[in-house]
Amino acid sequence: MRTTLGTADAGEDVRAAIHRLGPAFERDYITHTTLSHWADIMGDMIARRVRAVAVRDGKLFLYTPDATWKNEMRMSAPEIVQRVNNYAGGRMVRDIAFARNARPEPIPSEEGADTETPAAYARAVVQTGLTDEEIARGTALAGAVSDGELATRIQRAYQVARKAHRLKEQRGLVPCPSCGRMVDNVCLDCRRAEERSVRREVRAILRREPWAKLADIVHRVPSCDALMLGSERADLVRQIAGETEYTAQDSENARLLTMLHRGLPPEGVTAKKIQSTFWELRNELITTREFWEEMKKRKAKKK
Repeated sequence: MRTTLGTADAGEDVRAAIHRLGPAFERDYITHTTLSHWADIMGDMIARRVRAVAVRDGKLFLYTPDATWKNEMRMSAPEIVQRVNNYAGGRMVRDIAFARNARPEPIPSEEGADTETPAAYARAVVQTGLTDEEIARGTALAGAVSDGELATRIQRAYQVARKAHRLKEQRGLVPCPSCGRMVDNVCLDCRRAEERSVRREVRAILRREPWAKLADIVHRVPSCDALMLGSERADLVRQIAGETEYTAQDSENARLLTMLHRGLPPEGVTAKKIQSTFWELRNELITTREFWEEMKKRKAKKK
C-alpha cells in the first residue's frame, strides 16, 4: 500500500485508515495538506503576498489583491504547478487560476500537538549530564570573579549552555558551518541571510537591466530561480509605481516600469505599451481625485 502524503511518520493503522476511507477522502486529505503547507512549498516571501485558496478541476486557485503579483504568478505558473505536484506526490494540479476572494485561514492542524513545550525542554536540559572537564571549566570561570553572587551566576550560565549544547548533540543536531549554531540539517537563519544576499544581487541587476530574463540572471546569479526573479520584479514594480504619478507617462520611470512589468528591452517600449502598463498598474500608481472622476466620466460615456 502506498504511503499517503503527510502520514509517513504515522502508524500503519493511521495510513490504512486514510486509505480505507476511499480515494475521494484521500484526495481531499492530500489537497488540504498541500494547501496548508503553501509557505513550505513556495517560501515565506511569496506566501505573505499570495494565498493558495483551493484546488478545483485540476486548477490551483490563488488569491492576491496585487495586479503585479498576479502577473508574476502567471509567468511562473509552470514552476508553481511543478512544486505543488512534487509536494503532493502526484499530478494534483495542471494549471493555476485566481480567486476573487480569499477564504479564511485554515484551522491549524494538530500535527504539532506533541511538540515539546519550553518547560519540558528546560527539564531535559537540567537532566543532561556534563563531563568532569566541563564542570572544572565552569568552576574555573567562576573562580576568576571575586563577587560571589556573580561567580555563581557565571558558573550556572556556563553549565546551562553546555548542557543545552550536549542535549542538542544527543538529539542529532549539528553545528552550522557558517554561524556555529546547533541546527537540524539546515540553519534557517543562514539560509535566509543567503537568500537576502541573492535577492539584493537580483534586484541590482533588474535596476540596471529591467528587461533581463531568467537565463541572463541565472548566468550571473546561479541560485536565482523563476519565483525569486518574479517576486523581486513584482516588489520593484510596486516600489517604483508608488513613486510615479499616473499622468507622468513620458517620464523615465514610465519607461522603467514598462520594461520591468513586461520584460521589454528599451527598443520595445512604445507610448501604447506605456499607456497599457499604466492602466494595469493604476491601483499602484499615484493618482488624484480628479483622475478617478475623469475615469468615471469616461466609463459613463461608454455606457
